[in-house]
Amino acid sequence: MTDRRNPSRDRHILMITNHGVHEWEVTPGLPDTGGQNVYVNQFTEALIEQGYRVTIVNRGGYPHPVTGAAQTGVVSHPSGKARILYIEDGTPAFVRKEDMNEHVPLLASDLHHKLADEGADYDLIVSHYWDAAKIGVALNELAHSEVPHIWVPHSLGALKKRNMDPSTWADLRIDERIAHERALLDRIDGAVATSSAIRDTFVDDYGYRPRYFLPPCVDPVRYHPRSHDDCAAVWDFLAEQSPYSASELRMRRIVLEISRTDRTKRKDVLIQAYAQVRERIPGTLLVVALDDRGGEPYEEAVALIHELGVERDVITLGSVWEQLPCLYAVAAVYCTPSVMEGFGMSAQEAAAIAVPVVASDLVPFAAEYLLGPAAERLDGEPGRELLVGDAAIVVPADDVEGFAHALTMLLSDDALRGQMGRRALEITIPYFTWAHRTRDLLDDLGLGVDTETDADAG
Repeated sequence: MTDRRNPSRDRHILMITNHGVHEWEVTPGLPDTGGQNVYVNQFTEALIEQGYRVTIVNRGGYPHPVTGAAQTGVVSHPSGKARILYIEDGTPAFVRKEDMNEHVPLLASDLHHKLADEGADYDLIVSHYWDAAKIGVALNELAHSEVPHIWVPHSLGALKKRNMDPSTWADLRIDERIAHERALLDRIDGAVATSSAIRDTFVDDYGYRPRYFLPPCVDPVRYHPRSHDDCAAVWDFLAEQSPYSASELRMRRIVLEISRTDRTKRKDVLIQAYAQVRERIPGTLLVVALDDRGGEPYEEAVALIHELGVERDVITLGSVWEQLPCLYAVAAVYCTPSVMEGFGMSAQEAAAIAVPVVASDLVPFAAEYLLGPAAERLDGEPGRELLVGDAAIVVPADDVEGFAHALTMLLSDDALRGQMGRRALEITIPYFTWAHRTRDLLDDLGLGVDTETDADAG
């Protein structure tokens, strides 16, 4: 890629994240909205710090599913250095990411016209997921330009196909997605792997070696260790959703899970495992994100909570963006049984607040980093093969008994919990911070500031 060192303050990056609902304060739990949106916002903040302007592009033209506000026009970042530009295709309704291909030509055309009308120049296209990459490719063709374009897929169809039941493949249009991804590889200037699982899938399934690496990172200003007293308000917040008072909740050992309401997150596995833990260790509490807009997965999870008779000791939460750092801080353990994670941002955020993690073996951040080099396997009864590492216990995906055993280990051992929490923090900070990793990527792209300029800016 062309060397563009010493950028001026107005160097401009076009950041395309097409599907889902993008906003500066992401509303967790909305369809197709979650970790990728947080990643884009935090990456943008880091680019602003490096002296760039950023335009985030997101599909709009329909009402926000919570507020009803029109997703149109431009929404500026408080710094004035970034904005969200909503593009439209004439369909005034949400479109799930699996069905986005048919909308790409109109979205790319709308983006081309909006940028041309305002005379906007941009020096780099960064696209997220395959639908955004197709828009980026089409934009270059419509504009007859050769602006460098790098693609951040976040996940890949071949990886998802391995991790999902074959009965789901047709609805998810997996084979079509893989075909789209393969076709993109000759039309971009480079791909960014966000984990070794993505890198290895690129190599093994697509015959392509990604040139760049940018894992999800943490904002240490937002996510850092806090005492329970520093988070007094969160106890009142939880008490509003619970039959227990704030003072009673302070006595509980909390298992936390925060993610969108989607079957790939395996909240049913967590709820079943917790039901066993509750019998073994009195005085525990499960706090789990379950959004009532989640359709069948939400209804099934709520029905399971009642079927297992654990409703008094399970708190279900909707949008918790403001409370999230303190929710992590008051948790004894963070648990994610997810089977479809590009990296595992929620586990990473918990680790940055010194909370130990129990995760499936399909959560890359836990399996690749939190385990550490000296993880030990616990071989027990069939189906209970756990890896116990420095800062996490990793469980085979969908192993309810294994998750119950791992949670029991940590909740019943204060010393082990404290030790793992401290190591989680050390592994995560400062290596997984946006400032460090973004600077490395810009240097690899030939877009970073040089040492002398950086020293002057500091």
